Amino acid sequence: MRKETGIELTRRALDMLEREDTTREDDVYLSPVDSYICPDWLALEKQTLFKDYPLLVAFSCELPQAGDFITNDDIGVPLLVVRGKDGSISAFFNTCKHRGSKLVTGCGRVQGGLICPYHAWNYDLDGQLRVIPDKGSFPGVDKAEHSLESLPVVEKYGMIWVCPTPGKTFDIDAQLGGLNNGLVDDLKTYKFESYHPYAQRRLHRKMNWKLMLDTFLEPYHFAPLHPNTVGPLLHHNLCLLDTYGQNLREAVIRKSIDSLRDEPEDTWDFPLHSAIVYLLFPNTGLVMQRDHVELWRSFPVANKPDECIVQMDYYIPEPAQTQSAKDHWERNMDLAVRTVLEEDIPGVEGMQVGMTSGAMTHSTFGRSEPALIHFEREIARSIGRA
Repeated sequence: MRKETGIELTRRALDMLEREDTTREDDVYLSPVDSYICPDWLALEKQTLFKDYPLLVAFSCELPQAGDFITNDDIGVPLLVVRGKDGSISAFFNTCKHRGSKLVTGCGRVQGGLICPYHAWNYDLDGQLRVIPDKGSFPGVDKAEHSLESLPVVEKYGMIWVCPTPGKTFDIDAQLGGLNNGLVDDLKTYKFESYHPYAQRRLHRKMNWKLMLDTFLEPYHFAPLHPNTVGPLLHHNLCLLDTYGQNLREAVIRKSIDSLRDEPEDTWDFPLHSAIVYLLFPNTGLVMQRDHVELWRSFPVANKPDECIVQMDYYIPEPAQTQSAKDHWERNMDLAVRTVLEEDIPGVEGMQVGMTSGAMTHSTFGRSEPALIHFEREIARSIGRA
């Protein structure tokens, strides 16, 4: 984050504390329960948000060398992202053009090329078919016509986005709300390509995929739900919100910011006194903490509006090469994971049961929950349900 941005956000936070206020929406928002329980609503989300939109799939630091790859089956298609020999990123269906077998699983590094484990069809890192074993049994099969099916991909700001629909193009800056806005300016400064993956957690939970993101988008629950974890560290029901198209930046404020009132502005370091949540529409929560980054992504489960897959990736600024460093990061990660796994998720799984019960027709979002309102409103608009 740029220094001047941090100073401006600190001023806003201190002013809101002085006035005992927060960022507020103009009015209460009624979000239909159907958005969390209706199979038809989910089908529209999957068809639009998870097929037509660019989805953040990785940080660049996860694929530092030629042959590095990741896979993903959560977005509805088998996805393969690989770093080429020239350093560029390519994305494909993780599907051999012979019989449809997966080429690779998980993540890792291949030497030379991509070799199907089933019949050993062999592809270059750019997806070109180069070897058909027993070529004589495939008369008339042109290797050039049997390359891997490519997908549109963009690498920028140390991040990698893929659209899971072949032939579809996208402008990632436009999707982020336009060049030279606060969101893009922030992403530029973080230099995610220089971070290091530390840990990953994957969860299959009984809740709608949006509920996982909802929990990051309002501090109204901090005091009652997190009295022994992050609640004592953060000002309850106080957030700063800025929106950028369908995306947003929400800053929740640490109580330590109170100490800055008598300090010179040029010494203020806003990220040290806040937790900054970026919602990268449609399904990613990027959380900038004091000394690390958490990437939370939520994916719907086909035909099950009450289930989702959640993946959390934890990145650190330097490799953890000593036991002391590992102990430090384990403690930090334990707080983050414990807060979400033991407090947030049981709470929102309970919400899912309540909404499925028929006891209510809508959720009632208050004026002090503007980030949540923005997200749910943009979801509804994007699928024609606003």
